[in-house]
Order: sequence, then structure tokens, then C-alpha cells
Amino acid sequence: MDLNNNILNFNNILGQKEIVESLKNSVKNDKISHSYIFSGPKGIGKKTLAKVFSYVLLCTDLKEENEGCGKCLSCKYFLEKANPDFYIINSSGLNIMIEDIRKMQSDIVIKPLFSKRKVYLIIDGEKMTAQAQNCLLKTLEEPPGNNVIIITTSNCNALLATVQSRCVKYSFKRNTNDEVQTILKSKTCKLPEEMNFILKYSDGIIGTALEIVESNEFFELKENLINIVLELAKENNSKFFEICNFFVQNKDNIDKLLDIMFLIYSNAIFSAADKKEDPLVYHEALNKMVVNECLTIDKLLRNIETIEQTKKYLKQNVNFELAIETMIIKLKEE
Repeated sequence: MDLNNNILNFNNILGQKEIVESLKNSVKNDKISHSYIFSGPKGIGKKTLAKVFSYVLLCTDLKEENEGCGKCLSCKYFLEKANPDFYIINSSGLNIMIEDIRKMQSDIVIKPLFSKRKVYLIIDGEKMTAQAQNCLLKTLEEPPGNNVIIITTSNCNALLATVQSRCVKYSFKRNTNDEVQTILKSKTCKLPEEMNFILKYSDGIIGTALEIVESNEFFELKENLINIVLELAKENNSKFFEICNFFVQNKDNIDKLLDIMFLIYSNAIFSAADKKEDPLVYHEALNKMVVNECLTIDKLLRNIETIEQTKKYLKQNVNFELAIETMIIKLKEE
């Protein structure tokens, strides 16, 4: 993330109004907790807000509106990603290990260089091992000085109850379509039908929406999948192996592929029900098939169930090619 003064400002955070106001008031009233948990779906903005909060907490000359001044040494070094009073703990592999927490504990007893406190940001806290969390408890129980620990997590249940009980918890809500669209309009010139699809796919998660608009690959995959849906709706099955091969070649994107197919089928149901074209799908041939009942509501529902079942199988580490072949056969069935 590009840390500039425009981003590191509470007033530039769209959505999460209750959380933002609560954090601003805690700064205004100088009632800062020693530990926080920011919980919510991946891409919802937890890390962004955590960095804004950290920036403000470390500023030595806050503005009247409780925003970082951008001019003091702490702010300048923070913006340059070189503030020694700001410490990030992130997993270098699959987990955050006990050694990572011990390094933090060795640092936390050292006095801050610029500010009256230090801030420690643990990203993806659910990746902490049980040993790491138990080690962290010692610091949460007896935090030295004014130091603050912020844990972001997309799975709060993975954190020990004892860790959760010692932190102020904030649960991030999905953004409204209007909030997501406000951000996207400043970053993209996508066609209205593409914008609709992005809003539906991202489901209120700004990070997902931004990832999509910055990637041409997503819309290429979408077009390929619409063509596959069309092919599977035909009477013949001449391209079975070609379709299987497409999924195998895009194995690393399988979650995205299945989510897009799920959205194509689920939104086609509205076309089937209303007997009219759905701008969200926005594909003339597909809309025509739905309206003309080549794809009935019953068949669309069965296909959605098939995709959901395939997701479950893949999470259980069944043979990938077998799972895909079985899915395609079922999607093809009358």
C-alpha cells in the first residue's frame, strides 16, 4: 500500500463509520487501550484503518481534528515506512511463530524514539500458532508503558478466548454498493455492466473490488466462463476435454473461477424468472438461452448446487481433475 498523507487520514476512510468515530474519540479523549482486535473479511480495510490509527497514535503534534500532522519526525518517518516506533509482525510463511512474538517482546521494553508510545501491528493474527498466542498473552496481561498492540484477523475464532478477552474488539462490516462504487469511480472507466458485475462479485469488500479493476485477467476469465456456460447448455458435448483443460490450466485461480460461475448462474435465475435480459450477466447469447428456457430455473439451481459441492470437495483435497470432470458432467446434464 502506498502510504501517503491522503490515505492516512480518518476522514478518507469510506464506510466503518462507527469504528472510525470510536477510534477518533479515543484519541480525542486520550483513552487509548493497550490492545485491539480488528476483525472482518479479507480486503475489508482492517490493515488500512490500523495503519491510519497507528499514524495518529504516533504523531507528536496532532491536528485539531485528531489527524496526523504529517510534519513531525514521527509522521515523516512513518510515511517513509521507517518509523522505529512502528513495528509490524507478519507471517513470512504459513504461520506467525513464537519467535516472532518474542522479537516483539524484546523490542517493546525499549523506550520509543520519537513518540510517547510504540505501536505493534500483528497482521493476519489468526496465523499465530497456539504457542505464539500464549506467549503474546504475557504482554497483553502486563503491557509495558503506553504501547499499543493491534491485531488484524479475518478469523477471530482462531484467536484464543484469553487473547480476545484482553483486547478491544472491532468487527468490520461489509461496505455498501454506494461506498464501493465511490472508490471505484475514481479508479476505473469500466462500462456500467462491468461495474455491476464487480459490485456483485466483491460483495461489499473494497479490497476485492480494487483487485478486480486493476486486473484484465478477471474479465478475460469471466468471458471464458460465459462461453463455457453457453457450451454446456448446448445439446452436444464436443468440447468436454477442452473445458476440463481450461480449468486445469487455471488451477491456481479455481476459487475465483467457481465464484464467477456461481454468480453467472445465480444472476441468470432473475432473467429466467422475469423472462427478460439481466444487465448483470450482459451477454446476448446467454440471456437469450435463459429467456427461451434453454436454461430453466430448476437447472440453474442444480448447477449452483453442483458448484457449491465442488468447492467443498476441493477443500477436502480430493483429486482436482476428477472433481472438475465430475462437475462438468453434472453441469451438462439435463
